[in-house]
Amino acid sequence: MRKIRQLCRFCALILLFVPLQLFAQGQDNDFKWIGNDLSTVIGNSNADMNVVYLYNVGTGKYLNVGSIWGTSISAYEVGMQLHLTKQVTNTYHLEGVLATDDGHMIGFPHVQPGDSDPDKQSSWDRVFCDRLTTNAYVDWTIEETASGSKTYTLYCKNDATPAIVHGNRYLVVDPMVSGSNRLDITYPTDPTTYGANAQWKFITLKDLKDAFKSQFASTESPADATFLLNDPDFMRSHKEIGKWVVSGLQESMIPSKYAFNQEAPNTFYVGMGQMNNWPDKYTRSYGSYWIASIRNLGNNAKANGSVMQKVNVLKKGWYKVSCDGFYSPGAGSTMKANLIANVEGVTDGRSDVSTELNVFGKEFNYTKEELTKVYTAVDVAVESPYIKAAKLFETGRYNNSILVYVPTNGDQLNVGIKVEGSDKELDWTAFDNFQLKYCGDEDMVLDEMQTSLDYLTKQSLVPTNAYTLILKRTFKVGVWSSITLPVSLTAAQFKTAFGDQAKLARLKGQDTAIPTRIDFEKVDLTNDRDIVIEPGKLYIMRTTRGANVQTGSYTKILNDGSQVVVQAPYYTINNVVLPTAPVPIFRENAKSTTTDAGDIQFCGTQINQTTNVVPARSYVLGAKDGKWYHTENALPVKGFRCWIATNVNTSSPAKPLTFMIDGVAYDNVMGIESIQSVKTKQPMHGPVYNLQGQCVAADASQINTLPAGVYIVNRTKVVVK
Repeated sequence: MRKIRQLCRFCALILLFVPLQLFAQGQDNDFKWIGNDLSTVIGNSNADMNVVYLYNVGTGKYLNVGSIWGTSISAYEVGMQLHLTKQVTNTYHLEGVLATDDGHMIGFPHVQPGDSDPDKQSSWDRVFCDRLTTNAYVDWTIEETASGSKTYTLYCKNDATPAIVHGNRYLVVDPMVSGSNRLDITYPTDPTTYGANAQWKFITLKDLKDAFKSQFASTESPADATFLLNDPDFMRSHKEIGKWVVSGLQESMIPSKYAFNQEAPNTFYVGMGQMNNWPDKYTRSYGSYWIASIRNLGNNAKANGSVMQKVNVLKKGWYKVSCDGFYSPGAGSTMKANLIANVEGVTDGRSDVSTELNVFGKEFNYTKEELTKVYTAVDVAVESPYIKAAKLFETGRYNNSILVYVPTNGDQLNVGIKVEGSDKELDWTAFDNFQLKYCGDEDMVLDEMQTSLDYLTKQSLVPTNAYTLILKRTFKVGVWSSITLPVSLTAAQFKTAFGDQAKLARLKGQDTAIPTRIDFEKVDLTNDRDIVIEPGKLYIMRTTRGANVQTGSYTKILNDGSQVVVQAPYYTINNVVLPTAPVPIFRENAKSTTTDAGDIQFCGTQINQTTNVVPARSYVLGAKDGKWYHTENALPVKGFRCWIATNVNTSSPAKPLTFMIDGVAYDNVMGIESIQSVKTKQPMHGPVYNLQGQCVAADASQINTLPAGVYIVNRTKVVVK
């Protein structure tokens, strides 16, 4: 974009700019993949053109593994590298990244005598990635849907004896809604009713690299960079598992099988509970649930360490590193596990970051024996702890992410998991599904200490562009704080910055039943794409994660040559847009009450107000303890904070109000840290107390037997309705 000169203050913002082509060479104006002609991805002099990913037009997913046996195909957010070789006209072989004793090609397995048993049909009535010409049908016919469309259908002629699988079997993403983040593949003989779900584009490694741009548009997603990682999903029998470097831990692997031994005293394990040395019905049922684990198992000397991979990045800028994972401390353990991202040889705080993994919510129990057991066909009705963890990961609930800055093209980025303080045999860290996204090299700064909006004006921000936000807003982890921003945040952005278990609520108004009570309602953070913070709106929130940049400072050069220096700690959030010019201070419409408080009004500021703008008799959240305070005098306030003014239309004093979140009293009495309803799916454990401190149940599992009311479990208020 041409550099934009600010012609007036933000209150009358006028941006003059000329848009240039922001989309990558392999994308259209809507940032959708164009695809490639099949003839250009075989035998091309550019090696990156010969590495392809199959992109499904209907779902936006890529062909990958992750179904039956762990080697059959599925559709997923990132793709599996493929190489094509031409056999005859329109007929090709496809080779992936897996290698087992059965092979390395993609195809339908031959049906063996006796395999027509319905119990075994899932083993041959689907496509696998580890086949050979001697044990499978691997000839794929690839046809363009229309001349020049660069969109294709793929089918394999299956000559198997059972009529149910005989014929031309097309590659189609199953349109059925799935509870998993992986979609199933179906194989009809007629794809016409499946529409775009039966259509595929060939995306090349060159396309993915070309999508790395310093500036992204506001409607554009970050570029996928997961292809820079080797075996990011810890797949069964992946040839590149060795790219994950294990330090300080004990492991036992069979190199020819790419299989790990889960038995003690091995603390690092990749798998789902069965040695890949003897796959059977258990592998057939659960082979797609391979994950990585760091266990203690009583081996304290080898239970602390890291699993890291070195990534040679293509371009300088901001990268988002994410994975699914949790850590589960045993009783009395001080263990911690972190997602790590650091650039070798760089000391800048932006380039050396970490964030604590989500803590396991105890959705299931496990024992040392279950962690080390070798599961076989007779155990097929029993899911190992690894399988249970993998299924939780598929829900997206245990996603973790962090932003890291790479200052120079070609730098080496280290990513992975580090465990410290493990000293109990049931300490367990589980992780899977690493992803890497490139977010560009443009940023914006929001600083709570700035006393005017001039610094924002002088950043020359374009409302059609997306930036990495550097947010200086001080929070104390675990306590409620007020928040307002001039930008919007999605649920995914909010959780990335403040923690997957962070809370957010908006002011609702006076309770209809209790006049002295003011209600807040929680904002649903379930759907990652939902906008949960709107520009210029007022909220309260509770972070569960400290700022991801903890050391150093960042200097932003403004368009007049002046500087804004932000001292750590601060947060970084990717793909943020400043849509319109903010105003320094703003107020929601007053909400009437029938109490002495009169009208109440939620107010906020985007800058540091050094004068006493918060009126006396207002309600503010204490920065240190998260309690509501009824002010006696007018006060100054830093940027990105809110307050509740009372008697906004009168001058008479107000009596104290109480504040509720979703109908439950909110305070910090007795050090109670949060409020939870028994309708939550997260099980809790420990004795149950009433508000008088009396033990009324031995364990939270019995809480549904108690009368309706408010109880305390592990310093958390729990509501029985």
